[in-house]
Amino acid sequence: MRTFKELTVVTPNKPGKLAQALGEVSKAKVNLIAIDSSSGYDLNMVWLVANDPSKARRTLEKLGYNVTETTVLGISISDQPGQLARIVAVFSKSRVNIDYMYASAVAYDQPAMVIVHVPDVDMAEKALRKAKIN
Repeated sequence: MRTFKELTVVTPNKPGKLAQALGEVSKAKVNLIAIDSSSGYDLNMVWLVANDPSKARRTLEKLGYNVTETTVLGISISDQPGQLARIVAVFSKSRVNIDYMYASAVAYDQPAMVIVHVPDVDMAEKALRKAKIN
């Protein structure tokens, strides 16, 4: 488990807008570790974790996007039944609320990284260490 800086960007929900943003991030030689995108009516909310969040942020801001940053936990899990259930049970028992989460997997049957946003990262890390997760 480790902490990451997650960037949040709101883009217009129109063809090509996400492609443009991610294309520029790619040109800046920034690698994406995880991404989640969810559209509303006219807007698309994008959460991304990158190997160089400062460079990703500058790149997106040059395109005119407002970028916010928060700290999230990245938790590696094996591709086995019940792994995610175990993590959320640890949080439940420790009274750690999960605001949202998404996952990034290398390939089927390979370890995945679950990105979790919680109100208290320190409390979440403590609960996971106590449960011997990562």
